[in-house]
Amino acid sequence: MSRIAIPFGETYISSTKLDDADLIMPTDMEALENPRKQIKDSLENPINSQPLFEVCRGKDSIVIVINDITRPSPTDLFVEEMLKQLEKVGVQDEQVTLLVALGNHRPNTDDELRGMVGDEVFNRIKIVNHQAENQEHLVYLGDTKRGLPIIVNKLVAEADITILTGIITPHQSAGYSGGRKSIMPGVAGIDALKRHHSFPIRSYSPIMGQLDDNPFHEESLEAAKKVGVDFIINVVKNSRKEIVSVVAGELEGAHEEGVRICDESWKVKVPERYDIVVTSPGGYPKDFDLHQSQKAMPPAEVVTKEGGVIILVAECRDGVGKFAKWLQDAAQPQDVIDAFEKVGFTPDHSSKAFMLARALKHYEIILVNPNIEKELVEDMFFKYAKTLDEAIDQAEEIIGEDNKKLAIPYAVDCIPQPI
Repeated sequence: MSRIAIPFGETYISSTKLDDADLIMPTDMEALENPRKQIKDSLENPINSQPLFEVCRGKDSIVIVINDITRPSPTDLFVEEMLKQLEKVGVQDEQVTLLVALGNHRPNTDDELRGMVGDEVFNRIKIVNHQAENQEHLVYLGDTKRGLPIIVNKLVAEADITILTGIITPHQSAGYSGGRKSIMPGVAGIDALKRHHSFPIRSYSPIMGQLDDNPFHEESLEAAKKVGVDFIINVVKNSRKEIVSVVAGELEGAHEEGVRICDESWKVKVPERYDIVVTSPGGYPKDFDLHQSQKAMPPAEVVTKEGGVIILVAECRDGVGKFAKWLQDAAQPQDVIDAFEKVGFTPDHSSKAFMLARALKHYEIILVNPNIEKELVEDMFFKYAKTLDEAIDQAEEIIGEDNKKLAIPYAVDCIPQPI
């Protein structure tokens, strides 16, 4: 049995061919003994804010923005504890709406929603899937300084109180997820998404762990301020998916504290670049489809030698996502990059195709046994392998047996920093 286990869906795969590989992992912080208690304490003792129940006292409409199924937040705990706080000041169930921050993702099913919030909340509280293309559900609030139209779901714009929930992790474009990102892109209209996810707001290169001089982050923050976010609560997790910290309170202050905690765990110094890098987003739900699994690529990109091989281990139980045709219709990855520069973000996720094409241009990429047909995998310029052993054999045929390997089993929780 290999010493390195690579997450795949809800299980793990391994290979003795990785026994000579280096390994980078986030520095796992200890899990909270009682996450529910910490969430309650954070709601009552927030950062730069009154307690949540005081923020909501005397208000008629409360909108709580929650993550969708692809972002593993403790939404059930968040909502259950917030409802207890709201009950203190007489807020009734019918005054509360849960809005799912889908961006341009598919709607979550009732079964998925029930699993996210729990049976009791599902039966008590109105839940709405955001629809980025439904103009009747959107409102325009003006432009940012860079000219990004702030178009968002009417529910957050018209609510007396808007609360954001989520998880703070490294993000290839925003620097970090969480906080302001629940508004832009979470509940933004498609016309805003198109601008926000295109050049020059989107960086060409991976920008994990960077907030300064990051237009993607800055535009999200400006939009969230314009909407008027009254409170946020986010968690930080370790690679075992355990909650290690809870931050709550004012939009910027709480998020910045979460980022500070993250940096203690996630920034990892890497002494060299490698010939072969095995990467995984960390298992389900982070490898829910290839759209989400792509997030494991940027950490690998920054530590792989030009012309090297990246092996992506991802179950992709929901298939590819919307972007496949961009790659299938191209003659080479550069065609996708050129098209994205010209047309920018589209509802079928040209931006995701661009980010994969960027990696495919510089590295050979092997997908290990995803729930995607081999022919489709190869039509998108990837190589296909049934097992991790087979993928490593393919990589060594390309690179040669004299090589340096690296494994990043929890890539979306790592910010590699080449020395």
